[in-house]
Amino acid sequence: MGILTSLFSGGVVKSVERIASEFIETDMESAEAKALMIKTLDPNGLMRRDLSRFACWAYGFYLIAMVTLGFMQAFAVGDTIGAAKAAEMMAGLFLPITTSWAAIVSASFGVNAANSIKSRP
Repeated sequence: MGILTSLFSGGVVKSVERIASEFIETDMESAEAKALMIKTLDPNGLMRRDLSRFACWAYGFYLIAMVTLGFMQAFAVGDTIGAAKAAEMMAGLFLPITTSWAAIVSASFGVNAANSIKSRP
């Protein structure tokens, strides 16, 4: 019984605990290193803001094109058959384009929120 008690109270449990804390610390250190690398590449957030601005302009262009194609179909302006085909193809892109736009803008706002929370006293 003494051997089992010494194994579980000291040897095995502490070894597993040390190994687990090593993995946890390594992951945290890795995350901090990645955050520092990104902060070094884009110290004032200009690249992030430019990327968000471009994503918003591109998404706006996509939405305007879809509305224009819809009006072309509804009011029979121009090539309605071509507009219908183009609208059908662009409708297939709605989910990927919207998801990409949402991810870029959400990440940008998330970084802004994290930075403002850190800078609060």
